[in-house]
Amino acid sequence: MMRKIIYGFMGGVILLEIGLFLGMFIGMSIGGNFLTEFEFAGSIGPEAVGNVGFIIGALIGALFGALLGVKLADNKSPRVYRKILVISFILSITSLVFLLSRSPDERLSLEQAQTEADFTIYEPAYLPENVVLGFVEWTDAGAKETLDLWYAKKTAVFELTESKFTKLKIDPNSVEVYISGTTGYLYKHGNVTYLTWHQNDTELTISTGVLSEEEILQIARSIKKYE
Repeated sequence: MMRKIIYGFMGGVILLEIGLFLGMFIGMSIGGNFLTEFEFAGSIGPEAVGNVGFIIGALIGALFGALLGVKLADNKSPRVYRKILVISFILSITSLVFLLSRSPDERLSLEQAQTEADFTIYEPAYLPENVVLGFVEWTDAGAKETLDLWYAKKTAVFELTESKFTKLKIDPNSVEVYISGTTGYLYKHGNVTYLTWHQNDTELTISTGVLSEEEILQIARSIKKYE
């Protein structure tokens, strides 16, 4: 019985960690594209849905992990599977301890991102009333090729994506707009509006489900180099 409890606990911890990260990623994707005004625990849009996904993913992962661990506790299961479970548990505990030991001050900042990026980072000088920068993240943490800046307030949210400029992918249904000496392309997919353009060596895209086209253009035209 004790063997099943121990293996169930290890399996629960492993899939809990996997589930919470998958849940958060899926939640943020849904929140950024469809539920931009959803509110939860003081956050809104992608961050709010990401938090819900974090919780749901963790619960589902822990449940299935515990069931898997109990099953592997049976002597009839291959011994190599039990070894993999133990090693995975140790790695999971190590990574959880590292994540929990990090303070909010260690979150990625624009200043840090600029030292890591091989392109110029920009930020808007104009923001709608009460909108602030929520958080900054690399969507591909290893390569550090695409930087996401999430701006939010209680009733509005937008994402500013920046990456090294190579060639713009122009939507066939886009409308050309003027942005500070260059051409931008404004288009919609569902209820989300996108504006993409390049500024020197940087490709920028604003995406939002709640801001008007006028506000999007005003933000884009205020873009300045981060200093």
